[in-house]
Amino acid sequence: MKILESDEKKGIYKILVEDEEDLWVLRNIIREGDLVEATTTREVKPGEGGESRRFPMVLRVRVKDIEFQAFTDRLRIKGIVVEGPDKFGVVGKHHTLTIKPGDTVVLVEKRLDEFSRRLLEGFARKRRILAVALDYEEVCFALVTEQGVKTLREYYTGLPGKEAVEEYEEALRRLLDRVVDEVIEYSKNLRVDGVLIGSPGYLKDRVSAKIRERGFDKPLLTDNTSYGGCKGVDELLRRGGEKSLVGELNMTAALKYFEEFKNTIVRDPEQVAYGLDSVARAVEFNAVRVLLVSSNMLWSGREGPVDVNDVVVEAFRKGAEVYVIPPDSNIAPELEGFGGIIALLRFRLPYPP
Repeated sequence: MKILESDEKKGIYKILVEDEEDLWVLRNIIREGDLVEATTTREVKPGEGGESRRFPMVLRVRVKDIEFQAFTDRLRIKGIVVEGPDKFGVVGKHHTLTIKPGDTVVLVEKRLDEFSRRLLEGFARKRRILAVALDYEEVCFALVTEQGVKTLREYYTGLPGKEAVEEYEEALRRLLDRVVDEVIEYSKNLRVDGVLIGSPGYLKDRVSAKIRERGFDKPLLTDNTSYGGCKGVDELLRRGGEKSLVGELNMTAALKYFEEFKNTIVRDPEQVAYGLDSVARAVEFNAVRVLLVSSNMLWSGREGPVDVNDVVVEAFRKGAEVYVIPPDSNIAPELEGFGGIIALLRFRLPYPP
């Protein structure tokens, strides 16, 4: 989640939704009666005798209900339109905003309670990403943060012509080694969370492989660009590379905790809980340190006397780290095998009566 604009006095929060966790956060901070604005589409009949067509528009709705859309990464916000384009005559009518990762949502005149503020701040990713774009002529390094993009360095490669094959290959090798050295140095000095590398062709793959050979252990993604240099960095970011990297950063943490869970369940099974009833009991005792839950489970709603969303919210309220695992994650099938929800505990629970 990226908070693009925040004005507490006016109660305006402009939020970029980056993944399914963010949808869960919105589900739990938006209340009935809130004003929510987003870009949407609506079927409109333009005139007498004309055919209905779907038009894109920005609508502000007064919320009546909010729900996950089953089996999808969608959040449905139902309400009454209070502001929209006059020419479509939509004010006063019912409308459903369907929100997905990549969408921007604006909360208007929103007064955050303490829990909602903690949720919003806790899931706002204050990430620092190093973006690198190179080709055979230019190299550019940039730092991507919540505040924007800062160019760190750009230079020409100075590679000789390809006629002298051996000289060219040696110069290219030195260039790639230099880029690798700079990536590692910038990553260390700027304390970046991950690295995004783009290039035409295979240069990015050669650089990435060399970085890994040096023992680099941070998330690293590559993508194709048409150019090197800062023009290539712009292209990387337009393609949403940094959003993909944010998703990988979150899943890297979740994977680490899932591996810890699997090791602990063998070594000390009383230090973990899995399945809704078991995790709910651990939350009740304020014993949960980390919680992983399948988005499929959250999306499915209440099954039986225990509501999974209530359990997850209460775990967060009591200070647990919470990760919502999407169905396309490589750990999702194993997580489902443990009942769709697991927890690492702060302490062993007393035996049930």
